[in-house]
Amino acid sequence: MGKTMGTKTVLVNPPLWNAYAPHLAVPLLLGDLRARGHEATAYDLSIECIDWMLSAAALEELREKAATRPTVDLEDEWARRRGLLVAPSAIRSVEEAKARLRSLDTLHDPAAFHSARRTLRDALWLISGAFPHCDFDLVSNTSTYSAESSAQVLAASDDPEGNPYRWAFDRMLDRGRFLDPAVGVVGVSMSADTQLIAGVTFLSMLREMRPDVHVVLGGNYATRLVDRWQHRHALFDYVDTVVTGEGEGALAAVIDGLGEGAAEGADFRERIPGAVWDGGGILLRTPRRSADISAAAKPAYDALPLGKYLAPGPILPVFASRSCPWDCAFCSIPFASNSFRQRPAAAVAGEVAQLRADHGSPYFMFVDEIMSLRTLRNVGEALVTTSPDVFWYGETRFAGGLDDELARLLHDSGCRRMNFGLESTSQRVLDLMRKGTRIEDGHRNIAAMLEAGVPIHLFVIHGFPGETREEAAHTVEFAEAVRRLSIERYGVAHTTWGGSPFVLDVHSPVGTRPEEFGVHIEPPGPGDDLSLSRNYRTDSGLSQQDTLAVAEDAAGSAGDTTVWFRAARDPMAREIEEFTFLRACVRAPLPEAPPVPLFDWPPPEPDARLGIAPGVTFTRVPWTATETDTDPAMALYNPAGDRFLQLNWKGDTSWQELDGLSLRDLEEWLADRDCHYLGSEPAATAALLLRHGFLVSSRRLTTAPAAVLRAEIGIGLDSGDGAHHLSNPITGVTIRLRGTAVDTWRCRRYGETTASEASRDAVTDALVRYGFLYRETAGAERPRPRYLTQGQAV
Repeated sequence: MGKTMGTKTVLVNPPLWNAYAPHLAVPLLLGDLRARGHEATAYDLSIECIDWMLSAAALEELREKAATRPTVDLEDEWARRRGLLVAPSAIRSVEEAKARLRSLDTLHDPAAFHSARRTLRDALWLISGAFPHCDFDLVSNTSTYSAESSAQVLAASDDPEGNPYRWAFDRMLDRGRFLDPAVGVVGVSMSADTQLIAGVTFLSMLREMRPDVHVVLGGNYATRLVDRWQHRHALFDYVDTVVTGEGEGALAAVIDGLGEGAAEGADFRERIPGAVWDGGGILLRTPRRSADISAAAKPAYDALPLGKYLAPGPILPVFASRSCPWDCAFCSIPFASNSFRQRPAAAVAGEVAQLRADHGSPYFMFVDEIMSLRTLRNVGEALVTTSPDVFWYGETRFAGGLDDELARLLHDSGCRRMNFGLESTSQRVLDLMRKGTRIEDGHRNIAAMLEAGVPIHLFVIHGFPGETREEAAHTVEFAEAVRRLSIERYGVAHTTWGGSPFVLDVHSPVGTRPEEFGVHIEPPGPGDDLSLSRNYRTDSGLSQQDTLAVAEDAAGSAGDTTVWFRAARDPMAREIEEFTFLRACVRAPLPEAPPVPLFDWPPPEPDARLGIAPGVTFTRVPWTATETDTDPAMALYNPAGDRFLQLNWKGDTSWQELDGLSLRDLEEWLADRDCHYLGSEPAATAALLLRHGFLVSSRRLTTAPAAVLRAEIGIGLDSGDGAHHLSNPITGVTIRLRGTAVDTWRCRRYGETTASEASRDAVTDALVRYGFLYRETAGAERPRPRYLTQGQAV
């Protein structure tokens, strides 16, 4: 190769990967290299970057960036303003929030858990607001650059204004790690498409820093991506060798080959299994080969910052088998993982015991694509014998042999969560999927696991080609019934389920043989050359658009509310599997949705001094609060109550002018300036500001008056396809109403109910608890607002 190579290897896991636990790939390869005598270390750039961006110092810098950056359009301006509103609270609380999420004690404190999650949400909103058209969260993120376009991915790598990763890497990347002259090889693991933009950004910076190092790219996503290329891609400006398939042995062979050189006219990579490299504009390849996992080295987690992941533990990934012996129509796992193999159970249990001793954590996740019945039984027996003080979870499939005896063994071995691919309750649809499972086995498996005390999680696919709306709905009903059954009959509180719309993967059987499934694949857009999924049409059943709607409804969401910055689908409100598992381990209850407290009862004395609540932030925004207003709105955020509000706001007056007014003075002030919420009269707007904690009273009535319940101003009932949702634009809460609950809401909305009567009505109690109804003094007049959007309450 003509280079004097260093002898040290650095393995890198780029963002965005799981923020709650380490990824197995890099520690596993690191252990393999060390076992073969190579000097190597690891750099989890994903968690290092996330932890740094979620720091007070970085968020302060991001606030300055958001305050001064130009915006692209109105939607982008919304996100920027939202980030600035939440910035003070996020910066003040982010370090405490991270500490709480890393503590087992927080699992027993739902209020602390929700507070920490809300702070992280605010911090992520601030990050998003600092970059154009950016939606940054801990699951996936988008920016102004598309990860499906080579041209855009490459452009993003050099743009710190539009790419949050380039901005962050410029400030936090540990350059000394790579500038070390002893480093001769850098390996980058790219396992998911969420890592593409950040991964290419890092690779471009690495090439600038160290043009002499040999760069190796690997991972599941890299394998699937490069497999489709025949000619040289611009990615090879940054990468010398791609190792497709499994990296154990192959990466070590690359390092050995660099040290040995090659015979005249030959390339050492010709001896590397699964290698791909640029051969003068044509990509050259060698066949992939399955690694011998029976002698797999112990993952080297010592090189990772285990204290930085955003969950207690840490939960350490391990594996007992590789690939999957089945060939489900929707899945591409067998494509990238070669043949199915299993490790000796004694070796797996011994590894778990050693990792437990090395790192002090009893929590493990088996990341096997599928744990077969044989794997479950053998590993369970081995863990009972050698590692009785550990807890673990994994994934399997419905099968006739998963009986009461095996379920009890799994529980005794420490299993506290088992994921199953339910996909559908229709045997017809399961057969279309070529799933190879029987729904009656599923019924027995579920009962056996719950009887043994093992919580389960059910994966559901909405809208596989050919599935009808009725079949999809029945699956949702079944999954929800299982969750209730788990609690009510078996006392197992941590059973969950989750669904996602069918995605057509080009490497799956549906993607490679669409005609067999009644599918017609749409070609990708001209710039979407990196896309590994496709839009499609079906001969029967749900369309792709119908599938998305079914999945949305099954998630219990009405989509975005009509508020400018508030989405009902808050990604931080989703339950995280690591936390569900840990709660089952320590017997902590699942956190229920927190109630929405109101802050106006008993009512204030009319002459009591009002003050702006601590922490409330405000800003004038360049749009009106309603379509009938003429002046820019005033936007408010109350972090203590997690409330957002927009008021019609006349002139150049400041929000701070309200500080110190009495309730009577406040009503007069609002009337003089025609400041209101959705056209409400001054008294109603003033009461709303108190109700949601934007203002606080120095004195309240000593005796609470008789109260009636009213529907909150601005609540909309969205009904479609048989689903009914209520959305509160101030709190951001969206709930789904079923059955007679719809009639109860309509009754409460248009009528009056005393608080004592409501206590006997569970639905009304829930409407109060989540802020859709509030208390008002009995007999008080309530003028009709002058402005009401369609479907809003009066």
